[in-house]
Amino acid sequence: MLLQTDARRRITLPPSVGIKPGDAIDLEILEDGRIMLIPVEAVPKHQLWAWTTEAKQAISDSLTDPRPSIEVTTPKQAADVAKRWTNEG
Repeated sequence: MLLQTDARRRITLPPSVGIKPGDAIDLEILEDGRIMLIPVEAVPKHQLWAWTTEAKQAISDSLTDPRPSIEVTTPKQAADVAKRWTNEG
């Protein structure tokens, strides 16, 4: 697809590429001079903890854990579960 820049060095992407107005795009210039546009989703800072390698692994492990889930409905049950997590009980 051949595109031409305007006077301000802007290009217009056709709707067929699936990028909508307001979408965030990462621009990467490769060593050979090619330009790569990568659609991205911004993550709020307060949610970045979930995107660490350790957190993603813990989430993945929890989804494949064969043990049955425990429903906690009282403060006493919550305290008992917390003790198990900290190896106190």
